[in-house]
Amino acid sequence: MTKKFTEEEYQKIVEIADRLLDDKNRADIELSTLDEIYFRIQKSSNAEENNKFKDLNQELALIALPKSRDWAHEQFVDKEKKYYWRRKKNDKDDDSVYLDIDAYGVMAPHSFYSHQIDYLPSFTESEVIEAGYNPDYYWKEEVE
Repeated sequence: MTKKFTEEEYQKIVEIADRLLDDKNRADIELSTLDEIYFRIQKSSNAEENNKFKDLNQELALIALPKSRDWAHEQFVDKEKKYYWRRKKNDKDDDSVYLDIDAYGVMAPHSFYSHQIDYLPSFTESEVIEAGYNPDYYWKEEVE
């Protein structure tokens, strides 16, 4: 199994690389520029991330380089899983409450009967947090 980066680690690499590459001509990337990217990533990382980055230095370089970045993202970044989110407490009628998209296009909790669950949208954990909900209040069922 290939070791992979998280989306947050990917974003950190891209931000540091772009900061350095904006100062230089993107077409002519020198080895010293890659060394500087490695140095700055190492400087801004904790010990666990540093060990991971050392093991994956070729992958890190492919993410840092703009021409290979999209391909490297597909190959080396873990995809966030999607889930159905059911609140741990039922509503007053004892129906299950799931996160759904309301008529205004906003994520909101709604009560559902068990036969309606197949029509629910699925969300990643970061989408749930971004919408202002605490994932700890929900059971999550992975979507295949």
